Amino acid sequence: MSTAQSMQNQELEYVEQTALVLLGMGEDAAAKVLRHFSRDETQRVTRAMAKLSGIKSEKAKNVIQKFFEDFRQHSGIRGASKDYLSNTLRKALGNDLAKGLLNDLYGDEIRNNMQRLQWVDSEILARFIANEHPQMQAIFLAYLPPESSSAVLKNLPQDYHDELLFRIARIQDIDHQVAGDLNELIERCIEQISVTQSAPLSGVKQVADIINRFDGDRASLMEMLRLHDEDVVNEIEQNMFDFMVLGRQSEDTMDRLVQQIPMELWAAALKGAEITLQQAIKRSMPQRMIKTLEDEMQVRGAIPRSRVESARQEIMQTVRELNEMNEIDLQLYQEPTVE
Repeated sequence: MSTAQSMQNQELEYVEQTALVLLGMGEDAAAKVLRHFSRDETQRVTRAMAKLSGIKSEKAKNVIQKFFEDFRQHSGIRGASKDYLSNTLRKALGNDLAKGLLNDLYGDEIRNNMQRLQWVDSEILARFIANEHPQMQAIFLAYLPPESSSAVLKNLPQDYHDELLFRIARIQDIDHQVAGDLNELIERCIEQISVTQSAPLSGVKQVADIINRFDGDRASLMEMLRLHDEDVVNEIEQNMFDFMVLGRQSEDTMDRLVQQIPMELWAAALKGAEITLQQAIKRSMPQRMIKTLEDEMQVRGAIPRSRVESARQEIMQTVRELNEMNEIDLQLYQEPTVE
């Protein structure tokens, strides 16, 4: 490859070059390749695929040409089937040595297949394996990534969590027959999920989130929606109890909330919040309290996103309770007024 071509390819990161090659493969071929990527790799590559644009045909040609040059250098004879490989190794090495090697090979295959299940909801996976033999459940959990395995375990009956964990702890390896059974279980799981699972989406919650972030006349929009269906609008309003609505409350409401909600909750909840929202909340605080809040936020440093969300939910639960007791007048959107 010429120096000029090399410089052109270097303009694209490796993940972008991968995205370009996958886009050139077509949907079916690209899908087969993505199955072998980890969750992180899949996310990085698909983001790159979505953002990739304005690539000149010459640059695309150079990237794809380099891919095929690398392929020719590294590809050899195509992989043997399981039966062929098993029989050949047994004849060459004997049963004992062949068994160990086959188990290593099948273990890698199982781990690759299990990568495909890390996107599936843990509750669905737990329901799918609930009727399997405990040993098969243990092996299934052993090959899942730890975070997925832990979530699935949580959704299985609690009274034999200890038994499953003990079985997992005792697993050293699995023979090729069990590996075959596990691969069959994985394929059945994927097939069933592909047929029965639909993407969960709450339309009402989505509309509430859109309106909460809408910069236009929310009141007029809600009134127009009310003409369609009063009950639907009531559902939308129930879902509009979002932390960001605090940025458009009256001075009296915010004064009451500042008095009611502990400083440590504000310090956690305001991490990463928009500046305009932080300013709106601080306006109801005396200078001494603002200084305390800022010091508390600085001392805490970076905190987990889950802790931030938990603090915001706790604050909004207090907001909801005070609103229901008529101790505050919460405005989900600015209603029109008349003189």
